Amino acid sequence: MSNQRPLPPEIYMRRRVAALVILLVVVALLVWALSAVARSGGGDSAEETASEAPASTIETEPTVSAPEEPSEPSEPAPVASSNVEAAPARTGACELKDLRITAMPNQPSYVAGTQPVFYMEVENPTDTDCVIDLDENILRFEVYNMRTNEKMWADTDCYEPVVAGTQTYKAGQKQGYQARWSGTVSQPGQCEDRPAIEPGSYFLHTVIGDNASDAAPFNIT
Repeated sequence: MSNQRPLPPEIYMRRRVAALVILLVVVALLVWALSAVARSGGGDSAEETASEAPASTIETEPTVSAPEEPSEPSEPAPVASSNVEAAPARTGACELKDLRITAMPNQPSYVAGTQPVFYMEVENPTDTDCVIDLDENILRFEVYNMRTNEKMWADTDCYEPVVAGTQTYKAGQKQGYQARWSGTVSQPGQCEDRPAIEPGSYFLHTVIGDNASDAAPFNIT
């Protein structure tokens, strides 16, 4: 049987406090040691590890722009010269079909009741004089309704042509004629009580035989 008596309670308390203090000191030393290691080299290795890790990327499809079309070089506008004439359309001969005929109203629009003046230009573009029998190939001015293409008037319906007989058109030259229209409708041989032309769109042809000009439009208002 042991004679040892139990220690007083305050002794046990002191031992516990001392053990706790020692434990706290050990923990503090461990924390300090780990911090020192981190400051001396651990941080660099962490940074190196971070720098070696590939950065995350987002891939996008490349945008392809259409190639620009090359601009065509602009050609300089031809310079008109009064000393340079167009090359003849044909050499060594001239026929009615070779003549270039142009129709020109003297205004683009006329008030109803006025009397339009029409012009005809005949050009011989060849290098040979062109002799035309205007009795056989009648020279005339004609007006057509643009909507219906109906012939409304011709100067030869009620009057003699402005020129007749044999006419020579010189090589490389132009010849002009004119006629005045009363602004009334006509038919061959029907020259009395002619009705006035109605307002609308019309066109003029100037003709020699079967060689006609392009249509020249005008209006009656």
